[in-house]
Amino acid sequence: MNGIMEAAVQSLLRPSENLKAVLEVEVTQLQERGDLSSSSANDRSRRILAVVSHRRDYVEDEDGSVLILKRTPGHSIEDLSVEVAYPISGSFSFSVAQARRPTPDLRTSVIETGATLGQSRSELTLTIKYELATETRSHTLITRDTRKLQSFTAECRRLKDIFTRNEFDADFSWLSLYTQENSLKSFSSPRDLRTVNIPLHTQLSPASAGLPGDDAVDISIVRENWIYNKAIEEASTGSSARLLIRTGTFNVNGKMPSQDLSPWLRPTKRDSENSGWISPLKAISPLDILSNPIDEQVTNSLGASYATLAHANLNNNATVSDPDLLVLGFQELDLSTEALLYASSTVKEDAWVEAILAGLGERGILYEKLASKQLVGMLIVAIAKKSRLPCFGDIRFSAAGAGIMGIMGNKGATAIRMSYTPLAQEISPSPTVLTFVNAHLAAFDEMVERRNFDFHDLSRRLVFDQTDELGSNSYANTALETSRRTAGLYESDVLFWMVDLNYRIDIADGDVRELLASSPGTDNIPILLKYDQLKTAIASGKAFAEFSEHAITHMPSYRYASNTSADSLGYDRKRKPAWTDRILHMSAPGVPVTQRSYCSHPQITMSDHRPVSADFELNVSIVDKQRREIAASKLYRELWGVEHSSNPPKIKLQPMTLDFGKVYYKRLIRHTLSIQNDGQIPCVYRFVAADSKQPICPQWLKIDPVVGVLRPGESSTTTVTVFVDNPSASRLNLAPPRLDFTLILHTALGKDYFISVTGEYQYTCFANKLNRLTRLPGPVRALKSPDDRVPARQPANAPREIMTLINWLMTHVTDPNDLFNGPLEENTCMNIRECLDKGDQFPSPQPGEERGSLATAITSTLVQLLDSLVDPVVPPYLHVRCLQMTSRDEAFELLDEFPPESVNVWISLTAFLHYMSLQKPPSQSSTDRVDMAERLATIFAPVLLRDDSTGLHTPVSPIGKRKFLLHFVG
Repeated sequence: MNGIMEAAVQSLLRPSENLKAVLEVEVTQLQERGDLSSSSANDRSRRILAVVSHRRDYVEDEDGSVLILKRTPGHSIEDLSVEVAYPISGSFSFSVAQARRPTPDLRTSVIETGATLGQSRSELTLTIKYELATETRSHTLITRDTRKLQSFTAECRRLKDIFTRNEFDADFSWLSLYTQENSLKSFSSPRDLRTVNIPLHTQLSPASAGLPGDDAVDISIVRENWIYNKAIEEASTGSSARLLIRTGTFNVNGKMPSQDLSPWLRPTKRDSENSGWISPLKAISPLDILSNPIDEQVTNSLGASYATLAHANLNNNATVSDPDLLVLGFQELDLSTEALLYASSTVKEDAWVEAILAGLGERGILYEKLASKQLVGMLIVAIAKKSRLPCFGDIRFSAAGAGIMGIMGNKGATAIRMSYTPLAQEISPSPTVLTFVNAHLAAFDEMVERRNFDFHDLSRRLVFDQTDELGSNSYANTALETSRRTAGLYESDVLFWMVDLNYRIDIADGDVRELLASSPGTDNIPILLKYDQLKTAIASGKAFAEFSEHAITHMPSYRYASNTSADSLGYDRKRKPAWTDRILHMSAPGVPVTQRSYCSHPQITMSDHRPVSADFELNVSIVDKQRREIAASKLYRELWGVEHSSNPPKIKLQPMTLDFGKVYYKRLIRHTLSIQNDGQIPCVYRFVAADSKQPICPQWLKIDPVVGVLRPGESSTTTVTVFVDNPSASRLNLAPPRLDFTLILHTALGKDYFISVTGEYQYTCFANKLNRLTRLPGPVRALKSPDDRVPARQPANAPREIMTLINWLMTHVTDPNDLFNGPLEENTCMNIRECLDKGDQFPSPQPGEERGSLATAITSTLVQLLDSLVDPVVPPYLHVRCLQMTSRDEAFELLDEFPPESVNVWISLTAFLHYMSLQKPPSQSSTDRVDMAERLATIFAPVLLRDDSTGLHTPVSPIGKRKFLLHFVG
């Protein structure tokens, strides 16, 4: 068979299936129970029939099937898909008769151009029937190719005879591969974000060397994940659509709109828009805006920058394009007594929607309300550009109460789920599902566990039912591309929470205000965020695990006062300031999300909260939906049956030994490992541990990827990375320097392969215990054994490495500003660490190079060395006592309770800091010297009195730590 049609059909089949006959036909009775889709297009009224046989391992006879295939409209012949698959069994029958109507000459078919010129021109009717338990499916088809029809019917008879002889041995399970029901099930809805964002190897069965686990189940999990990603990759058009989303959250404290909302709604605000009150909406002349708003939107979209802002470089003042979609969450819309019950009035919603459109100013004419959902005091509103409205569809809603008795509507959440489908020519793009949640959780500092519980409870109860109806005030695409079935909250490509979570700050009210009131208060935001309840919940996995929140650089958004009870910053003296209003998101790995801003808007003062906004940019890959489905079907058939094959998987590894040479503290080294499938079947592989109680690899070693799939003949590259951080160094510093580890690569239903990893660890003074550093006989790199120590009877001095850094700074730095203000080069810090470990002299400034940059690098290295110590200089059990000291004399007396090694470090370091605070450059006043002491204490106090990471000792006030250090420095 060498025709185009035969080749196209053959490409759909697995190696275990053989194409026996193929026949082009025309559908004539689309109304019959054959479930064939109808269309007036020629390529939809034509079908291809294929007789396919399957031979099982160790079995001589065959199983047969008839596939009815169709060509995807607008695609080439190669893009065939299986419409119906029938097993040739006792329920299968066919008949041939003379056709009773004229038909066009099929010899001109674009599908088969190589028809034999001498073939018969008579029209024949082929009827295929298949009897099910409750009905009989029938297809009546027309063909004129009598030669191929004869071949088709002969093969059907032969395979049915085989079935009759071996009826009890027949197994048609392989036929399920040729139905879309199985191969496309993973595309019916986005995968759960909580699953796709955790490493794939953690979802597999426990396995170790010699104990492979449940390989069959693991193959199924890895295969589905691989097909999902590979099909999208093959169907990608290589282009993307940019979607700009502005999200916001605002607790309005029961107020009606009374101020201009433009600072919250618009990325930039013109100087002419300074009025604090909303003016009545008025007609806008076409001369006041562009003649074609859609043209302007397209121009802005094409001309906008695609630069991605790094996490630490969020630009809250950047000029950005107008958002395509605004989604805003309001809380405490209604504080009346009736708000304890579920209410349905839209009066306040209408007022706020009108205020939103007014706040958009002259741009408001470009937007229209897309959807909204209110639950008493909680309202979520989506407003889209009119030019983008056709892109949004399948809009659904959900709401759940979490207030009094856990169900009342004064607390809880409202949510909107929608699909975004980019406009594209000639193809039907796959939609991207966006979900937005507006929530309001329990108040007060001590209710943190209730907030954690409500998050999980709302995550479970917020579901989007297929019975949800769109209101008359909502816009929806009539051609819904997504199946209208019940969907969970996390079945989304991108999930946003714009919320008043009510998480507070776990330090004293006075400390919070003092840190915020210092100049500038924003410098202390990172210190306060260490005590933020939400950050703690995320780090511990108790709530919002796997969610992303970008760096907070704005002042707390709660609680402001509007009367004489306000402090100097405007906060209510009776309530501790906190970042209660937050915006978090989670996205699938294949949907890149860039956050462009995250800020509060103190200009809007009508409430005791300040509104918060965040701008996001989504670059959505345009994926041909139909091509993706075809690719998934092919890949599914190609990988099916691996767990049932009699052929073992075989791979080839290169190299079998990875030698990393000298391994240094905090220096990254990468090697690659090539894996090739030398077998006859697809291979699923994973790295496993030597035994069930050990990790796959030590902490200083990383493998990427840990799991993979290779088709026969394919190869892939695995990256093996060595990086020694503080936890790793603390162990390696006490072990022999030789690194020797064996990676174990397990092939599912196959054997294990072993890769040797070697290296020579270079000891470092970082990440040691302080008492060990004080007992080292010389530079750490000169140790013959990690057990080398000076005699215990010898007095313990401060570690030479710490004293070397302090002495250099005391000798060379006259302007204390040089400690912080010079440019920090990582290579310089690395060289300084190497000098400390070897006992060498520090590098001297190059001619023309300012000494300040070297001073900054040495100061930074000193802080890093102190912070890397296994235990802090001041033991955590003394932290509470430190904060109880009220005078310098009391503080010095407390040193008697310090461990001996800590006393020497403390005295040397505080003497240096005191000396630096006394330095007076010509331009510095006595007030500046006080500020310098405060600045030094702010940097060094959290390091010297580092919080206990084990949780055995409660963290103490950062202000108290600073004050204790100032007894010695100030």
